[in-house]
Amino acid sequence: MAHRAVYAALRPVARLVSAPAPSQTLARAAAIASHPTASPSLIFVRTKKTKPSKKAENDPEAGRGGANAGKKGGKGKGKMLTEDDLLERQLPGEHFELKVLEGRMQEAIDRLRVSLNTVVGRVGRITPALLDGVKVDTPEGKRPLLEFANVSVKDGRDLVVTCYEESSMKAVSAAIYASPLNLAPQPSGAATLRVPVPRPDLDKRQQYVRDAQALCEKSRNTIRAHRIDGQKDIKRDVDDKVVGTSEARTEGKKLDDATKKKTAEVDKIFEDVKKVLLDQ
Repeated sequence: MAHRAVYAALRPVARLVSAPAPSQTLARAAAIASHPTASPSLIFVRTKKTKPSKKAENDPEAGRGGANAGKKGGKGKGKMLTEDDLLERQLPGEHFELKVLEGRMQEAIDRLRVSLNTVVGRVGRITPALLDGVKVDTPEGKRPLLEFANVSVKDGRDLVVTCYEESSMKAVSAAIYASPLNLAPQPSGAATLRVPVPRPDLDKRQQYVRDAQALCEKSRNTIRAHRIDGQKDIKRDVDDKVVGTSEARTEGKKLDDATKKKTAEVDKIFEDVKKVLLDQ
């Protein structure tokens, strides 16, 4: 019985030693485990997911990798990690963070979508989103128009802006008039403005396409700038000997793939917007 317990306890370690993990994965595991702030627990690396054998299914001890392997908080018990989990884990002192850079690229795309709402809103069906970008001057600075008024659509061609307070109507009207939308708000009540939205001709539509292209190119440049930041971080990690040249090449390829994916998303957005602007 004691022999079986010892064998069950040592089985995970034997699996670690015999696992055909790539040298890059083992190097990263060693770097994480050897850092002074790292947990003293063992880290078991699983190179790929496999179905449990029938023996493991029938033997509770084998399925758990030991009598106490399933319990939390046991001393010296490590977390089973896949190879992908380990490669994505941040090394101590590592500057390159792909997920952070991808998040910043996505933020640029989200800002692009908001900006394009203003351009697309000038063509086809009018929506209240057309005025989302309008800012009202206040003593505390510029504030979104929606903090001062509600926007609705009348007869499919006019916007109706209803101010929450009559005293703010003048500032709201001035903000709409001063915006790059070239709209002329007209008083329609004590606290209401009617904003006609003229239907653009072909020349105006082509101008909107150029405006949309400029916004998309700005987003592409932002994405490329984040790629350059990532390349600099990878170089710093190599210079500081945090990662090797082989792993740096792998991270560089992942960064390039992420950049291409986000840039392609911007290209798709522009094609969709262009179709809307010219086909209406």
